[in-house]
Amino acid sequence: MTPAQLKAALNRAQRQQKQAVDKYNREARRYNAAVKKSVNDYNREVRVYNAKARAHNTAVRNHRSRLEQEIRRLNSRPSSTTFVSYRTSVESLGLSYVSTEERLTGRQVTPAERDLMDRVSEEAANSAYLLNAMDGDGAPEDDPTEEELREASMQSELAPFGQDLVDRWSGALFSLSPRNPDAARHFCTSAREVLIAMIDHAAPDQGVVEADPTCDRTDRGVPTRRAKVGFLLRRKGVSVDEIEALIEQDVDNVLTLFRDFNDGTHGHAGRFTITQLSALRNRVESAISFIHTLAVA
Repeated sequence: MTPAQLKAALNRAQRQQKQAVDKYNREARRYNAAVKKSVNDYNREVRVYNAKARAHNTAVRNHRSRLEQEIRRLNSRPSSTTFVSYRTSVESLGLSYVSTEERLTGRQVTPAERDLMDRVSEEAANSAYLLNAMDGDGAPEDDPTEEELREASMQSELAPFGQDLVDRWSGALFSLSPRNPDAARHFCTSAREVLIAMIDHAAPDQGVVEADPTCDRTDRGVPTRRAKVGFLLRRKGVSVDEIEALIEQDVDNVLTLFRDFNDGTHGHAGRFTITQLSALRNRVESAISFIHTLAVA
């Protein structure tokens, strides 16, 4: 090999080495950038998760604090002679929620089960607030206008069950007016039909029986509401007996409300204030949202 050939070979080897080093450095930079992005994405997700967890925990504490506050207000007054059945149901639901939470302490609870417990807390607080409002101890500073009281709502929750339920709920809202002496009864009659239809649509008799041939049945041989609630819970992967019993009690609470309002022998007919009608609407809206959560897999 001549000196010129040797020099050319060395130059070629150096170029190849430089190309190899450059390629390695490019790949290293690309890898490091990917790792950095992955770490940043993970840290961002952790921050978002922690923020949501803090917000969730704050909301849970607020719901429980509100429930305790409404129960204290309820117990600070003498028992009313109206809404006796509903008052008993409200007090029982609050106590059952607290005792169920205590029994679940230290146990492995799934996110779905935790979400349902949190919603029951909100349901119980809304129930107690409604009873307080009916006793004249509401929050008039939060009153909507009469037009806002009848505004459409819950359409996205009711749409999966058919337009008929959307229309029926709109009709129930239309009846709400402080000037309508039968506003509460008309509203409760339609609202009860909406809630029952939601449960029956989500848990049809045949589907419940096929899933559990030994399920509890009524005297007519069809699955009980408790059996339907259990069917919906199992479909969501929830199989805790205490939670099932609590949710059944919550559903019974709102149905007891309807029975009390539709029983004209206890003096519930007559004009109600916007504060009272707004509390009634909020209670039923929370029930619709709750059953929607149960029903949508």
